[in-house]
Amino acid sequence: MSSPAVAGKPKKVHETFGATLLPWPKLAAWGDPAGLTKPGCTSGQEGVNWVAQEFTAPGKGTLRVWMEGFTGDHDLYMFKDDVALLKSENAQVPVGGTDIAPPEEEFSYKMKKNETVLLVACNWLGQPDVLAHYEGTFR
Repeated sequence: MSSPAVAGKPKKVHETFGATLLPWPKLAAWGDPAGLTKPGCTSGQEGVNWVAQEFTAPGKGTLRVWMEGFTGDHDLYMFKDDVALLKSENAQVPVGGTDIAPPEEEFSYKMKKNETVLLVACNWLGQPDVLAHYEGTFR
């Protein structure tokens, strides 16, 4: 049994997940006028084009998810019940005349205790090694 002082101690989380993945450069508008398919490279195959990590908040807090320092274009998503809650889809390759974004993707999400989300990192059009990080402090 834990003492009251220990029970109130914040839980810190800092983990990584990743895989070697093939590119899947799908734009949301391609062949999906109703918007029914998953966004971007998450419409590819798990373990081939994207990798996922389920996360359940051990308490109330903010979860930060990011990738940095990669080559090419990688993207991040957060799903809850098959709905994309958050997306980080900066264009690290020229698309439609846009400027190239730096090799980084990031978002943060305020979570409730025991809330579960699916974190997804994918290779839209980049080098095969995809590595994502997540961290937070929860009470």
